[in-house]
Amino acid sequence: MSVNYEPILPFSKMAAWMKSQQQAAKQPLSLCPDFPKISARHEAWWNFELDGPPLFVAYANGELSRPLSRRLDLLQDPEAWFAARFAQLQQLYHVGDSFPYFRVDFGPVMLGGLLGAKVEFVSDTCWTHPMVDNNWSNLPTEILPDNPWWKLLPILTDLTASQAPGNYIVCTPSLGGTADLLLNLRGSSALSLDVIDQPEKVEQAVKIIYPEWRKVYELLFDICCKWGAGLINWVGLWSNQPYIVTECDFNYLIGPLQFEKLFLPDIARQSATVGRSIFHLDGPGATRHIDALLDTPEIQAIQYVPGAGNSALSKLDMLRKIQRKKRPLLVTSPANEVLRLCEELDPRGLAFLIFDSLSVSELNDLYRQVAAKYQ
Repeated sequence: MSVNYEPILPFSKMAAWMKSQQQAAKQPLSLCPDFPKISARHEAWWNFELDGPPLFVAYANGELSRPLSRRLDLLQDPEAWFAARFAQLQQLYHVGDSFPYFRVDFGPVMLGGLLGAKVEFVSDTCWTHPMVDNNWSNLPTEILPDNPWWKLLPILTDLTASQAPGNYIVCTPSLGGTADLLLNLRGSSALSLDVIDQPEKVEQAVKIIYPEWRKVYELLFDICCKWGAGLINWVGLWSNQPYIVTECDFNYLIGPLQFEKLFLPDIARQSATVGRSIFHLDGPGATRHIDALLDTPEIQAIQYVPGAGNSALSKLDMLRKIQRKKRPLLVTSPANEVLRLCEELDPRGLAFLIFDSLSVSELNDLYRQVAAKYQ
């Protein structure tokens, strides 16, 4: 299937960004001396050429008396925010193919705040208040220079990237997929009706968001490249070239026709703009779209998240299909299913991201069991 989309707006500095990434891949980190070896394994995964066990990405809090948090309460005090987050990074224990990264974290789908929507912070998260009216006449169309979040983003990113080389990798904030941004700006019920009743409004909004998403991505990479810092996305995967996580959690609410017409072209366009992407397939309800995603060559890899209380093993046929298409697969897997998935899937293009709350010893034991299967 060929997905048609508007012409991409290429990044003029892509060659410089790629060179910076490749240089960062070779540099040991004070918090991870084996990073060059780990980064090489991640790059092999992208190419479906892993040798040995699958990628195993997992973290544990090595100091349980000090809980981990985003420290969103300190965003307006960059120095205090950085100090608190760096202290947390030092107490984080990484296992297998994981490595230390420092995320410039504004909470979920922060592109809404950058576009001027009201963002409310509560505890360790935030949400965007819907604000787009029924005829979409007040959809924000650009990031304004005086937006407070747009002013803060380069300050926090510069502070983080300046200390990164030789110590850790920088991670992007959550920008969110375009559909999920529109869901936040419009509201889930209203957007679900709009894709049926006024799809032309939704389609136009998607096109409007693209250059603003591109603007943010360019800012992040320019800053990291300036300092020679490596940059990744929230899935914790390294890549020797820039990549993005494409997302559309809203797709579980809509059918294939709406997804393929309104949102898949933008996903393909973003992927083609950067050159490498992994699609975040969130939950069993989203799996109805897997064939369309696999038929889109701009998407190089798939992450499957079964969701709380669901089994990744129940989708084995789909996971095998992904690998038959030579798409690297990242499974956010329940820890108790990892060993069985190792038996059923091709390790050359397989990675695990473990979010279960396991202790350091439990994670080490699971990793040893996985590695033993491939000795």
